Amino acid sequence: MSKLLTFKKEYYPFIVYNTDNSELANGFMNQKAWEKTIENSKIWEYMPENQRVLEKDLKAVSIDFDQIKLEDDTILFFIKENSLTNDQSQPDSIKEILFSLEQIIKNRKEKMPPNSYTTHLFEKGSEKILKKLGEETIEVVLAKNEEEIIYESADLIYHLMVYLREKEIPLNKVLEELGKRMWK
Repeated sequence: MSKLLTFKKEYYPFIVYNTDNSELANGFMNQKAWEKTIENSKIWEYMPENQRVLEKDLKAVSIDFDQIKLEDDTILFFIKENSLTNDQSQPDSIKEILFSLEQIIKNRKEKMPPNSYTTHLFEKGSEKILKKLGEETIEVVLAKNEEEIIYESADLIYHLMVYLREKEIPLNKVLEELGKRMWK
């Protein structure tokens, strides 16, 4: 299947199959989720209920992007043999996750790849980034349950980190300040 898929409908269902052809995961994918999936080599999912696009939590598997199929208006993904092992490249601590994200954001600002949301924010500048930071703060406050609070908090942290990069403030400085406050 070509990686240049043009969606004729708003979104399509997708299924991720395990090596034994059992269903591992499923969801929906729109054009944006498809493009992010191809760009990042990770499955991104469209959430029709809130029109958001999120990375599907499939960190322990490796998708065989050469074996993607479209059957009966359903996108089919297959995992690679022997990919259900612990992925040593995945950060395993909060600190590693934050510093990995900081590095990704830094690289996006330096390279400004097209079709990247982070690039879009940097192109629009501080005013746009601050607007998104404020929106995400309000969404955390208005979140109704644990799942929404977690989701919106991740958005808030991401947008805060984009703002820190825009102002060229390393995350380490914020963490050092938190460390100073910890024992007060």
